[in-house]
Amino acid sequence: MKKIQKKILVVILSAIVAFSMPTALAVDAYYNLPLDTGNHHRYSGGSRSRSRSRSNSRSRSRSYSSSGRSSSSSGSSEIDQKTAIILVIAFLVIFVSVFGLIIWCVKQPDKKSKKYKNIPPMFPYNATEQITEFIKQNDENFDTEQFLLWAKNIFITIQTAWAQRDWEKIRTIEKEELFEQHNTQLQEYIRLGRINIMENINVIDAYLHKLVIDENFENLTVSLRATMNDYIINEKNGKVLMGNKNEVFDTIYQMTFTRRKGIKTNLINGLIVNVCPHCGATVESASAGVCQYCGSVVHSGEFNWVLSNLESVDEHFVDDTRGIIFSNN
Repeated sequence: MKKIQKKILVVILSAIVAFSMPTALAVDAYYNLPLDTGNHHRYSGGSRSRSRSRSNSRSRSRSYSSSGRSSSSSGSSEIDQKTAIILVIAFLVIFVSVFGLIIWCVKQPDKKSKKYKNIPPMFPYNATEQITEFIKQNDENFDTEQFLLWAKNIFITIQTAWAQRDWEKIRTIEKEELFEQHNTQLQEYIRLGRINIMENINVIDAYLHKLVIDENFENLTVSLRATMNDYIINEKNGKVLMGNKNEVFDTIYQMTFTRRKGIKTNLINGLIVNVCPHCGATVESASAGVCQYCGSVVHSGEFNWVLSNLESVDEHFVDDTRGIIFSNN
């Protein structure tokens, strides 16, 4: 805002200078009219012998005849009219130009401030210590650091799959309802011939925000902050339809992971994994969505954490500072 005010101030000062220049030039032109241009008048009675100097032009000889004075007065009146017309036109042109320049400065985006968009309006409550201590009472293998690292990988996997329009690889990551919702949205992009490009994804931070426990499930919400380029292109010619390739979005996401109550963390080589309910083989949650041994589709919610909700924090977000919430609904 300050930069816009400075721009307007510069424009106004420039306008003042610009407005004063035509007046000065017109006055100077009035006393220094060239003798060989359109402003040269052919006076009768030898009145053509006017001097170039301002003093001589002002103090014309009193020895002019009556007709000479009349001609001089008529010429002066004509000059005044032309000067007035020139000044009016100049003022109008400058006024319109300055007004247009002010509007342009106000609407002109500042390159530095436009580099990042969607700056987070607030940061949700961080309840990492409180939640970690509570979960480990019944799930000693739960490792907050590993879980957050896994959540970051899930986030990147989801964004990449969306840009690649390959949602099947997300099947084990998302709860069935969320998977179908996202898949429907993606199919609409495909139908319209559009690709939502998300690239240069950088996860800045992630922490545990809240744990909601109901009768059957545990719902653990991770607050994750990430930056990325996000824009939509035409799949045929690559033309940008929405957004800007150079704009970076800075956003906080709320990722809610759900698992059935009583399930404990299953770690193999430090990774959070699922166990295929059909053959017992281990299936990484960020894999292709099917058991690589028996080919069965694995929905991890019954056996480990699965993403049940994904939303971004905006100005309408209401922070919850309770950390752990018991719900009977």
